[in-house]
Amino acid sequence: MNQQNNNLRLPEQNSVILVGRLTRDPDLRRTSTGKAVCSFDIALSRRMKDAATGQWKDADPTFVPIIVWGDQAERCGERLKKGFPVHVEGRLQTNKWEGNDGVKKSRLEVIVSRIQFLTFVKQDSSAIGAKSVDATNESQERYEDEDEDEDIPF
Repeated sequence: MNQQNNNLRLPEQNSVILVGRLTRDPDLRRTSTGKAVCSFDIALSRRMKDAATGQWKDADPTFVPIIVWGDQAERCGERLKKGFPVHVEGRLQTNKWEGNDGVKKSRLEVIVSRIQFLTFVKQDSSAIGAKSVDATNESQERYEDEDEDEDIPF
């Protein structure tokens, strides 16, 4: 590599957008200073056509650890459950620690900047319709559309 390439400054960009379903109930905790932090994993996969059969199938899922901080963390802990779909925007971060066995470990996580709950609004145990709740915007949290058809198949 020549000297000119060593001085090349590339723009840094660290952003991800994912849509997936929670693989477990969220774990809401508090730091020693009282700040809320919520963690959960989401599963996502992609559809692909099997070259041998020509049939569409789901690829093996990818499991992604998600970390949410502050007021968003509290809302996630209160409202999300295993299986709920979410739209996540954030950045990648490597979490490093030493295990009880003394082995150094690490994992790549998504630190959330924005999360939307892609769930059904329920009132009196009956589904009213689909909603998208932006957990970053308090004013949008209780969107309910009573004109939606209750027979939505998902």
